[in-house]
Amino acid sequence: MKKQYQMIMLLLSLLINSANAQTVELTLKEALQLASKGNRQLQVQVLQNQKMEEVVKEAKSFLLPTVSFNAAYTVYGERPVIFLRSETLPQKVYDVRFGGRFAFDGNITASYPVLNPVLKSNVKLAGFNREIQKQETKQTEEQLALDITQLYLTVLLSKERKVLLEQSLQRNERALADSRSLFLQGKNLKTDTLSHYISVQNLAAAISALNNNINVLSVQLKQLMGVENNVQLLLTDSLTISIEETMFQITSSGLAVALDNRKDLKIQSLMLDQKKEQLTGAKAEFKPRLSVMAQYQLQSQEDNLRFWKYSFPRTSFAGVKLSIPIYSGSRLKYKSVQSHLEIKQADLLLAKLKNSIQTELIYLSANFQEALNQWKIRQQNVEAAQINYNMMNDRYRNGLGNRLELADAELGLTKAKLDNLQAIYSIRLSEVQLQSAMGLLHL
Repeated sequence: MKKQYQMIMLLLSLLINSANAQTVELTLKEALQLASKGNRQLQVQVLQNQKMEEVVKEAKSFLLPTVSFNAAYTVYGERPVIFLRSETLPQKVYDVRFGGRFAFDGNITASYPVLNPVLKSNVKLAGFNREIQKQETKQTEEQLALDITQLYLTVLLSKERKVLLEQSLQRNERALADSRSLFLQGKNLKTDTLSHYISVQNLAAAISALNNNINVLSVQLKQLMGVENNVQLLLTDSLTISIEETMFQITSSGLAVALDNRKDLKIQSLMLDQKKEQLTGAKAEFKPRLSVMAQYQLQSQEDNLRFWKYSFPRTSFAGVKLSIPIYSGSRLKYKSVQSHLEIKQADLLLAKLKNSIQTELIYLSANFQEALNQWKIRQQNVEAAQINYNMMNDRYRNGLGNRLELADAELGLTKAKLDNLQAIYSIRLSEVQLQSAMGLLHL
């Protein structure tokens, strides 16, 4: 009975999920827009940005006046003792108990840092950290846009390949049926029929693998966009390209564009400025500090608990406090050396990053140009394969050719179309990678 109940609940849940499932038509632009709102990692980065804003506000708050209230009520088991000295007594030093056993003290204290270079340096450091976090968020957006675009294009490639293989499967199934018919009539060899059967089975296996690959890629795409798994995605873009629109030339200005837009380069530059500010902050620790302070105090001591009868003498003061470091065991020297070394490290990393960006652009530009060249060749191969297939088909229809020749021509045409699809995919992928390398890819 328990197993039957579990089975019924499972079926109900499946029915509910299937009823709630919906199909959404999605372009690449819409996929990027969905990801900008639904991606969890991006949401984490946005919250981190908000946190860094609060950190900057906290750093600035140390430059404002601080006011505090303190109160204490103390019960002494024995009264406090003070030691007095009298030269006229035999015992020069003697102790005297003073005050009451019940003591109250309350005060309000205020202070304001008039001059404190450390606090100002901390505010600047917090600002650098905030800007670095913003650039990291933009870098996350770019990587997310690249991942989604690659997945989207890969799904399109798999679907286009599936369409071509299904067309080839239909032709091979017809060829298999014809071969079987001729074999039963004694006009064909059994090996020819087996050859067509093996081709059909191989195509069916390839289509099954593509279906599984499309499902897996769709799940990954929905995860990046923050979409529920029960939503069915219908990708409406295509892999078709126009050579005029796709000519994404990289000239000498490409590096300048990358230097202006690459987020990792901006992060490294901000880190260099941060190291310089840390050196300023280290030196600020050994500079004079000036602050203004004031206090208003009430206090009372009695020998009873009748608090309402206490008298509360008032005490108040205001003053200026100056602190000048004189000697610190050469800590300033050691900290300064460390900061200078860190600045040199950051400067070297920045130069290394610029060189790697230039190398990356050259590599991706060469890949893009090669993909264009391969596409032109693949187009010519498709045209030649189509002509060859038409010729073999006419020969077969007129009884001048055999089925194996037609099957070879069909296989060559399918392979040429698949290679052409792969070339188009390579162009689209290279273009996206170039945009990402130049810092021009956004959600």
